[in-house]
Amino acid sequence: MQTPPARYAEGVGTADAWMVIFLAVVLKLPLLLILWAIWKAARLADRAEPPPPVRIKRLALCGYCGHRIAVGYDAVDMHRQAATIAASTGEAPFDVETRLIRRELAEPDHFPVEPTRCPGCGESAAWVAIDTLDDETSAALASVRPSP
Repeated sequence: MQTPPARYAEGVGTADAWMVIFLAVVLKLPLLLILWAIWKAARLADRAEPPPPVRIKRLALCGYCGHRIAVGYDAVDMHRQAATIAASTGEAPFDVETRLIRRELAEPDHFPVEPTRCPGCGESAAWVAIDTLDDETSAALASVRPSP
């Protein structure tokens, strides 16, 4: 009577082979679980943080002396201009956009955020935003203005 063929190759039943299998497979599972938890936490953190608001250029007046400043810049317009210039020059759009923003903020009375002191009178600033007029208000003002 013959013995049945071995189910595994010789040596697989030894303790050394099972130790290698244990180290190769079983100890990798906690590592994969930790990597998955880090990835999941990063995704949840990205979802929890809303995107920053799009910057717009707005005007403000000093509450004391009436000095006018411009705060911020038009981010959408700057990005569009930078993409156009970068396409024609071959430069990186980020570099072009950075130069455009620096140039705009270097103009007199242009600031990235509201300054704490008025550049006109030097007092502690009390800025009043200047909003554009809607159509109804513009029509009302036009009706009461004297005609030339």
